[in-house]
Amino acid sequence: MCQREARPGGKIRYEWSDGKGGGFHLTGEYLELVPSSLIIHVERMHLPDPTLDNHVETRFEQDATGTLMTMRMTLPDAETRAAMLATGMEHGMEASYVRLEAMI
Repeated sequence: MCQREARPGGKIRYEWSDGKGGGFHLTGEYLELVPSSLIIHVERMHLPDPTLDNHVETRFEQDATGTLMTMRMTLPDAETRAAMLATGMEHGMEASYVRLEAMI
């Protein structure tokens, strides 16, 4: 499931499932949006308890071959980072970006 209100103050909720009854979700809010160049939001991973706020800044910049997307996540502590990485999220994110790139 994916819910998002792309406006400052708008809510975010994403849910993931492993197809075997396991999964996790995140909630958050948009702080700033600049069309075609910047998204800043806060998110909390629910693993099942919510983590502290993770601040995410995503920038889109034209380069010689297309658009460069840079995402910087600022986590509150090493424990939160370890819990997030334990979900395998980096593999899912990479697979999602590979699919997105193929569509463009």
